[in-house]
Amino acid sequence: MKCISGLKSVLLILLCLNTLLFNSLQAQDLVRLSGTVTSVATGITLSNAEVVLKPLNLITTTDQKGFFVFSNLKKGKYQISISHLGFNKLTETIVIEGNHDVFVELKLTEEIKTIEGIEIVGDKTDHQPYQRTSIESEEIERVPARDIGELLRSSPNVSGVRKGATNIDPVIRGMKAAQLNVQSNTGQKIEGGCPNRMDPASSHIDVNDISRIEILKGPYALRFGPVFGGVLNLITEKAVPSDVFQVRAKAIVGWESNWGGNREHVSILGGNRKVYFALSGNNQNYGNYNDGNGKEVKSSFRKYNYSAEMGINPADHHEIRFSYKGSHGRDIRFPALAMDEREDNTQLMSASYHYQNASEFFRSLDVKIYQSDVYHEMDNKWRPVSDTVVAISTVDALNRGGRVDFEFRKNQASIHAGLDYEHIFKDGQRVKNLILQPGLPVKTEDLWQNAVIQNMGLFGEYRQKQSVNLEYIFAARIDMNHATSDPMLLENMMGKPVYYNDTVDSDFLNFSISAGLSYNVNRNMAIDFALGRGVRSPDMVERFIILLPVGYDNYDYLGNPGLKPENNHQADLTLTKTSKAGCKITANTFFSYITNYITGVKVPPTELMPQTTGVLGVKRFINLDKAYMYGFELTWASPVQKFWSSSISMAYTTGFNPEATRYIYENGNATGSEMVKNDPLPEIPPLEANIKFDYKFFENRLVPELNLRLVAPQNRVSAAYDERTTPGFIIAGLRLFYSYNPQLSLAAGVNNLLDKGYYEHLNRRVIGSKMSLYEPGRIFYLNVILNI
Repeated sequence: MKCISGLKSVLLILLCLNTLLFNSLQAQDLVRLSGTVTSVATGITLSNAEVVLKPLNLITTTDQKGFFVFSNLKKGKYQISISHLGFNKLTETIVIEGNHDVFVELKLTEEIKTIEGIEIVGDKTDHQPYQRTSIESEEIERVPARDIGELLRSSPNVSGVRKGATNIDPVIRGMKAAQLNVQSNTGQKIEGGCPNRMDPASSHIDVNDISRIEILKGPYALRFGPVFGGVLNLITEKAVPSDVFQVRAKAIVGWESNWGGNREHVSILGGNRKVYFALSGNNQNYGNYNDGNGKEVKSSFRKYNYSAEMGINPADHHEIRFSYKGSHGRDIRFPALAMDEREDNTQLMSASYHYQNASEFFRSLDVKIYQSDVYHEMDNKWRPVSDTVVAISTVDALNRGGRVDFEFRKNQASIHAGLDYEHIFKDGQRVKNLILQPGLPVKTEDLWQNAVIQNMGLFGEYRQKQSVNLEYIFAARIDMNHATSDPMLLENMMGKPVYYNDTVDSDFLNFSISAGLSYNVNRNMAIDFALGRGVRSPDMVERFIILLPVGYDNYDYLGNPGLKPENNHQADLTLTKTSKAGCKITANTFFSYITNYITGVKVPPTELMPQTTGVLGVKRFINLDKAYMYGFELTWASPVQKFWSSSISMAYTTGFNPEATRYIYENGNATGSEMVKNDPLPEIPPLEANIKFDYKFFENRLVPELNLRLVAPQNRVSAAYDERTTPGFIIAGLRLFYSYNPQLSLAAGVNNLLDKGYYEHLNRRVIGSKMSLYEPGRIFYLNVILNI
């Protein structure tokens, strides 16, 4: 508690100091100015257009979709200039009023024409009454991210479960695994193969292919599918049309010390108005890393990815896209698990159709079909136990489906309606060879028994802008969920059943609903409120796993096909305030009441014995009546100055189970149990804060940045899960970004500057020991970014 109080005191002092730095400024609003640049003649978006914002002299370029953004702007009058080869330069005047975000559509013409300055009054666009953040490709290029899960840890109240150097499993506000809806490009789902989540959905997309990551917190965005705790939408680099045929290329070469890691990325985009394409390739090769104590962590890995996408505009307002992505992993070591990933081969395929501006009322139609095919192989050949038993597991995981989304608009109202479908299939085997007992037969076990989960959903969303100050939104969905598999059967070496269950079918009709309200109290204050009920059916592990240690605690787990769906009833309240000093403060608090909470209870050894060496027993998944979660997020950002800016973020989540059972062991044997009242929910990260400060030189071409990460001790741990407390820590880092010209940029820095030995609360313990998995020590890195 002293460490937590100390951390709060440090943050309060820093917040006050930053506020005092701006006490001479007049009260001003901070908003985000974004927009698209298109051709007047064709309506096609223009990439690589130079956008200059004066008098701040901020410079950026449009991305592949013609999109640009300037963040944290004060209210006032600005002049924006757009330049693009083959088009006349466009200059417009923009007036920002209040704290409303501004979105503009800027059109360039090929004719010689003088365009008079016009005024565009700011208005809030695409606002959501719940917490929604994004990470853009420009930020990704400037850090040494090895995978998406690690990159997400920089966002408030987003963390991850580390089991090795890569494939970190995302966690949002303590929600994880099937409690999160993770998808690619708004609709494509991916089912990993490993029961221990070696390969979560996010690990099959290379971080270098990402153009934007959308993080939507809470059970509110029901258009994206069944939503329980949040949505991660991984938007990859897209093929885009061009008014004239052109080919562009981008390359990134990255190097990191400590583990001697290197990564390479190249993408080629080209085409014309009718046909356009995007090609990319990635390679990563990393060795073992040393933690801050100088100890080597066996965590090497190799990955390579490639993708191809083609877009076709057969007629005005119509677009068709085809996409293929291949993802491959080799020899990925997981020191916190019983096996390593020997091989992973993933194919992601999709086809989509977009019809836009059909009429004033019928605005758009989006159709997508997809297939994700994952082959996953893992073994224990690098483990000491392989001298006795060699185990090789292979899994085929197939996910196919699609979605249809209609949009209608009338006046200030819009409606989305549609349906989505997901079909998950898993099968696999584990083969055991007893090295020291050659007379016994080779044992083959089924892992998933041809398991199938199908989900069909119908959704609708209504949005109404009642006035300049008031906007509300309603959403609902109905999901029909069906699951089945072959009989759950596990046999011993002599072929006799250890466990058998042929009652494997289940059918559910789930209803989810959400509502939100956004209200601008005045020019300096806005309030957002969201209320929702999100329902998620049990996943493959919870339904069909047979005696494998897939949880945080040291037990073999048994699936339960009779589980009921979990229900998350949640409320979010967000206050946005612009202070007199011009600083923007956003405060959010949330509360979740979860019914049919899925957890594990111990199975008596007289009923079922564990099959994994060293575990304490067997737990079976069950539903508890209820559980609670709550927390807050706080962010503070300075006004954008000509030379420097700073920000502070702070987040905390906790939860509890009103009645949990703790089992008591002596010498590895269960001697009894006790009831624990208000037992904290397991695997929830502690209070955390991030502080950033940057200074801009040479019209933003040279930007050094200092960042601090402060994490409090986690002393609220689950007794029922034998969870251990973790110490707090403070980590410092330095970054430097230099743009030599629009074609060449450099990003360099050092993470864990003081080479501190530390580990995250969510990191798993190293297999065969009681030691937690430590994070990497000091890392120097360099990224070279080339645009042609």
